Amino acid sequence: MEIFLIILSIALAAAGIILTAKIIVIKKAAKEINGQFSRLLQGGTNALINISCADKDMRKLACSLNVSLRELREKELKYVNGDKDLKAAITNVAHDIRTPLTAICGYTDMLKEEKDSAKSLKYLSIISERATTLKVLSEELFKYSVAANKNLDKNQELEKTDVNCLLQETLFSFYSKFCEKNIVPKFSTCKGEILRITDKNSLIRIFSNIIENAIKYSDGDFIIDINENGTIRFSNTARNLNNVDVAKLFDRFFTVENGKSSTGLGLSIAKQLTKKLGGEISAEYHNNVLTIVLKI
Repeated sequence: MEIFLIILSIALAAAGIILTAKIIVIKKAAKEINGQFSRLLQGGTNALINISCADKDMRKLACSLNVSLRELREKELKYVNGDKDLKAAITNVAHDIRTPLTAICGYTDMLKEEKDSAKSLKYLSIISERATTLKVLSEELFKYSVAANKNLDKNQELEKTDVNCLLQETLFSFYSKFCEKNIVPKFSTCKGEILRITDKNSLIRIFSNIIENAIKYSDGDFIIDINENGTIRFSNTARNLNNVDVAKLFDRFFTVENGKSSTGLGLSIAKQLTKKLGGEISAEYHNNVLTIVLKI
């Protein structure tokens, strides 16, 4: 009996020592996690929590916190970039609005003092042109805000739509603009229908914005190719572009030199709407040919 008690005492003592050691190790790991987590939350580094403890539960805790840190940093980066984008957008809008407004005010003042009817008509024509520019800008800003507002998804009217047919109809609606630019579009279609349950109006807006962009920047050609998978390629020669410009085509308010009359929102709106419809849109540029690839 005495031997049993001695063995039991030794076992309890050993267990106590082991338990005490584990508690010490866990407390050390907890302090390491707490210290590192507090420091890493302050930012300025991409480091993660690293502990010396081999306890699987503490390492699991550190791993979970590292996942949260990564997510937090991603959100912080998006916030910072979004703040920069917002400031840039405000600057661009202010500049775009100020230019025609300044002209309108200036020519209005000149019109008040002008006696010559011919000059008065000229000033009125300029004022009308600048006012139209303001109207276009305000309309595009509204369309962009609608496209970017995720809360408006409930207003989408989803219906079975033949993408192939809708694209042809949209293309035909630009007949007069193609004639003005002496562009003869080439349309390569597939056999049969390409049916999608989608918001028809949003899809028309996407097609229209892409086509308008092509008319604006094309050197005289425009090719549309659609396959049975719903992938559409809009291609046109655009020698005034470069790879840097193409990388920014979907950015808000971005315009290239020969698009100064543009608000720079057309393709950005197309991108927002494409995302909302669950599709993909991208741009390629090879051998002076710009290709917008749309997957619906």
